[in-house]
Order: sequence, then structure tokens, then C-alpha cells
Amino acid sequence: MITIVTDSSSYFKKSEAQELGLRVIPINYSINGQTYSESFSDQNGDFEALLKGNGPYATSHPNMAAFLSCFEEELQKGSETLCVTISSRLSGAYGTAYMSAKQTESDSVAVFDSQLTAGGLYLLVKETKKLIDQGLSLREILSRLPAVRDRITIAFSVDDMAPLRSSGRLGFVRMSVGTFLNIKPILLCKEGAIVSDSVAHGSQGIIKSLSGQLGADTREVVISYIGDNRLATNLYHVIKNTSPHVTVSLQKIGPVLGIHLGLKAIAVSFIHA
Repeated sequence: MITIVTDSSSYFKKSEAQELGLRVIPINYSINGQTYSESFSDQNGDFEALLKGNGPYATSHPNMAAFLSCFEEELQKGSETLCVTISSRLSGAYGTAYMSAKQTESDSVAVFDSQLTAGGLYLLVKETKKLIDQGLSLREILSRLPAVRDRITIAFSVDDMAPLRSSGRLGFVRMSVGTFLNIKPILLCKEGAIVSDSVAHGSQGIIKSLSGQLGADTREVVISYIGDNRLATNLYHVIKNTSPHVTVSLQKIGPVLGIHLGLKAIAVSFIHA
């Protein structure tokens, strides 16, 4: 038996995680010095109200004890463990999980850097579960995951670039990319880092740009959002109308990415066949 461990930035609903048999390690965040633990996407309460204050806000990856205790519990059950984390270029979670796996001194625990987050990480975890269900070994799955990861794309837009700029998690993004005059950035999570792609004019431009990222071989789409869900709902209907064969779902972003993206953001994550 192989158990998948991931972190809370995958934003599974609690029922989804239970159905897939996932273990989800919380990422921590703090507001005005008060520390909280992020939970499943439908278990984070009204965190937006907390983030509307003056801050300061911060996030911190899980410590070694969180990963190590989880790995050891699975080993005691006789289970192998595959931990799939948020991109190592966005968080220290991968490094901490990797060191925790080393401490177990067991070949039955492996850690994989998704180079993704949110909907992209969600899709990769679901694909990992499919490989487990096919009866592949832990090592066989690890050898296949890079190719699966390469078939997943994340494109997104934010209402305000300031939170991303202050987070220090931007890769190559032109400093001139802003959100003035209703011009919004279209960004990509590429090789684990955030880079600029293009700009869009207003909500309709965002919908056109994000839906235009999909290809003819797109199999599944996750629309992740924070804030007003009307834009996400409109994007959902556009994709369903133009690509009725594609599975599309909505996912609410939690407080950890909310701190870095701001309180109005939308993303499409999709996997090619």
C-alpha cells in the first residue's frame, strides 16, 4: 500500500482527501503575530475577513516534526509513502519533507517536488493516485511523475501585483507589469517559478486569455479562485461551452496563497492527455 502525503496548498476539499486516502500537512500562516494552520479548501472559515486588515501577514512551511511524524505513522502501519509537495521555488516544504524522509532511513518514503501549487498540485496528486491504483511500485511511480508534471500548466491573474512582489516569489516578471487602467497580468507557474506571459484588459480579457491557454488535448481543468467567484463562474461556463468534453471543476484558494496573491485572483490549471 502506498499513501500519498501532500500539503494544504493542493486545496482538496476534506471529502475529496478522504475519498483518495490522502494525508494533508497544513502550511502555517500568521496575521498580526497570531499563527493559524491552513486546512482543506472548504475548512478555512472566513479567512478573507482576517486578511482585509492591515497585517502584517506571513506564511511558514510545515516543520520537520509535521512531516516526520506522518511518515513514521505510515511506516508503522506497513505503508509506503509518497509525499508530493508545493514547488520548492515557492516554499521550503519540499526541502523539509525531503530531510524528514531522510531521517526515517527508509526506502519506503519518497518525496517529489511538484514544481506546482493549487490546481496544478491538485491534478498531479490525482494522477499519482491513478498510478498507485494501477499497481505500480513506488519507484515506478517516481520515474513517471516528471513526465506527468510536464503535462500540467498553471496560468493565472491577480488584481494587484503588490502582494506577489513583496512575497519575493516572482521569477522573471517585467517590473512594468501592473494592474493600472484595468490592465491585468497573465502569469505562469513555469518550472516551479512565477513568470509573466502577457496582459489582459478587464475581466473579459482575463477570461479570453486564460481559456485560450487550453489546447485541443486538454483533459481536465481546475479553476482556482479567491475573492468574488463570479469571474471564476463565468470562466467555467466559457470553458464548458467551448470544450464540452473537458472535465472542469472550481477550487477555492486558501489563506496561504491568498497572502501571496491578494484577495482577488483566478487561475486555470490543466493537464494534457
